[in-house]
This record gives sequence, C-alpha cells and structure tokens, in this order.
Amino acid sequence: MTALAKLQHRFQDCVLDPGKPASIAWVSASGRAAPDIQLSIYSHAYRTRLHEVLANDYPATQIAIGNEHFNALAADYIKARPSHYFNLRDFGQHLPSFVAVRVQHDTGYRGMHWLVELAEFEWTLGLAFNAANVCLFSEQDMARIPSEAWPGLRFILHSSVHRLNFEWNIPEMWRALTADPPTPVSAEHNQSSPWLIWREQLVTRFRSMPVDEQHALDKVLEGGSFNEVCEELAMLMNESDVPLRAAGLLKGWIAQGLISGVQQN
Repeated sequence: MTALAKLQHRFQDCVLDPGKPASIAWVSASGRAAPDIQLSIYSHAYRTRLHEVLANDYPATQIAIGNEHFNALAADYIKARPSHYFNLRDFGQHLPSFVAVRVQHDTGYRGMHWLVELAEFEWTLGLAFNAANVCLFSEQDMARIPSEAWPGLRFILHSSVHRLNFEWNIPEMWRALTADPPTPVSAEHNQSSPWLIWREQLVTRFRSMPVDEQHALDKVLEGGSFNEVCEELAMLMNESDVPLRAAGLLKGWIAQGLISGVQQN
C-alpha cells in the first residue's frame, strides 16, 4: 500500500468512526485549528450531508415521527450503512428495511407499523422520478401492429413504473404530511390495496387501481402476453366483456405514459 493510500485510509477511518481511539500524529498541527478539531469538522460535515440526503428523500417520514426521532434514526442508519458511492442518490435505499427492523424490535417504534410502508412509498416516488428517460409507445404505434400479432404481444413498461400494495392509508398520509403547512392525519389500517407509481413527463404520479386492472398490470409486469392478460381478466368478468376492458386498459396505460414498447413473438 502506498503512503498516499495509507493516509487516505487513516482519514477515512477517522471520519467514519470518530469515537475510535487512533493516533492523529499524521495531521498537521500548523493549521489554525488543532488536529482533532480539523478532523471533527470533516466528520461532522460527512454526517450532516448524509442526514440532509435522508431528509430530502424521506420528508413525510421525518414529519411523521418528529425531528428528534428522525435525527436518531438517521444517525443510526448512517453508522450502519455508510455510503460506498460517489453518487448519493442511492444512499437511502435501505432505510425502509432498516425501519422495518426497528418497528419489530425497538419499543420506541411501538404502534408505528405504518412507518415501513410510508418510507417505502417515499423511496419509490424517488425511484420513479429518477428513472431513465425512454421513448413512449403511442396509439399510432399500436395501430400499426397487425391483428394476428396481438395474442403474443408483450408490453414493455416505462422504467419509472412501480407497483406497491398498502395495508395503511399511506398516500393520504403522505399528502397530508407534505402539505404546506402539514395537516393532521392518522394512520388507518385497511385491507391491502394496490397502487401504481410512475412518472408522467417530469411529474411523479400515483393512483390506486381496481382489482381487474391490478391483475392485468401485474401480468404485464410478469412478462405475460396480451393473450395471458386477457385470460387473467376472464377470471374476473364475463368473457364477452374482456376484449373491451383489455383495450380500454391498454389505451389508458398508453395515454398515461406507462408503455415504452412492445415485443412481438
């Protein structure tokens, strides 16, 4: 290991674990601040920046549990999940699973089972917004496909499309918590409900789905063909109603920018 590499590792160790005893004789004492003060500035800045990232990614989560609780959660997460990338966009990706463990084992989170879904919802909104731009499939593109190709047709969903199921009134909570100013809201436990999250142009969208659309879209997500989508719908409605419903769902998905292409067998 080169002298520079050793120096970098020493600096990293001091920043990541400031409470760990270590010699800091390698830090210049000729500066305006003492060596330990110099290191503490970098250590504090590192944690402050990561805390800002989490607060930006999870604003409703922070409001829901309060600043003190969120600050402690963020500090524990930063220690357990130090950043390994130059880009901080993905730093907070493990917070929902981190919260899930806290909810199960930490008495300070008693009664907050909804918090896991709220954190997952906020992270998914960020994923949808940051998804790569791709060309969209249009009704004109659909009209050019020969009728004999439709049964085996498979639809490619836009990279921003995500599916979540909620057992709590999470979208309603998120709207209330992120309003200006935030409005009072309480968690309500409901039957599991399907939600769709995606980006339409530069705006992140989300909406609930009726049962038949949920089954149809999930079949598309599984890579099912148009014929398999229709078979899925036929299990939920009269077979004679399937063609019109399937066509209506597809037209709606295209209009909302959910479809980026098709694959023909």
